[in-house]
Amino acid sequence: MHPDWRRICDEFLIATSYSPEEMETGWEGRVYDRENRPETYLTYPDALARIELGEPDFPDAPAFWQILRDRRSKRNFLAEPMTLNQLNVLLWATQGITQDMGAYQLRTAPSAGALYSVETFLVVNNVTGLEPGLYHLDVRGWALEALRLEDLSDAVCHTLLDQEMTRVASVNFLWTAVMERCRAKYYERAYRYVWWDSGHVSENLSLAATALGLGVCCIGAWYDDLLHELVGIDGKEHFGVMTATVGTIEGTDWLADRRGPPKPD
Repeated sequence: MHPDWRRICDEFLIATSYSPEEMETGWEGRVYDRENRPETYLTYPDALARIELGEPDFPDAPAFWQILRDRRSKRNFLAEPMTLNQLNVLLWATQGITQDMGAYQLRTAPSAGALYSVETFLVVNNVTGLEPGLYHLDVRGWALEALRLEDLSDAVCHTLLDQEMTRVASVNFLWTAVMERCRAKYYERAYRYVWWDSGHVSENLSLAATALGLGVCCIGAWYDDLLHELVGIDGKEHFGVMTATVGTIEGTDWLADRRGPPKPD
């Protein structure tokens, strides 16, 4: 942690602020080249395996207003697996394409300028039909790309500040941002937008998991270098922005579902 963090954070707010007086001159000469914009979709052609997801089977769910009432951070996970369809529904709720506009596509979660800087990586612990390991979501092809096929429960738990619930969870979502997708259009303001984008995505996950009767808890604490190493990204042009853990729960009393296992001594 940087000893001068307060000054740096204050300068960040100033550097990424807008004001009426500076808006016109500040944006003079800035151009967004739509024809040569950064690639919207990340894929891994050399993935170890590719799991085609197809259209999710959407189960009946409580009314939307009830879902909002029921949403809580629930992390007292059971050892029972999630189904692949449940995971597919969660992925669609966070990143599913809902409209083709020709030059770009719209998704279930909003994004600044429809630029979709956020990428989805998963550490799968216990999902029916999937080997444990690290996966990436190919949004346009709607498939999971297996990047590492091994038990990573210890690694992801340590990466997420040794929070034991992540080891027990069925799956851990690791969201990252490809900075240039947003920065190419919004310059310094993009350093705010990518965080807002990840907030939209994570809230969609929370609501969808609640609708499915699953436990979910968003996590803002992780060891940055370890997350970047685990996913295989550079940490500057492509870096972590949000994480979440999801699993099965009893579902009878939200207070009982709320707290997960403590850290071991």
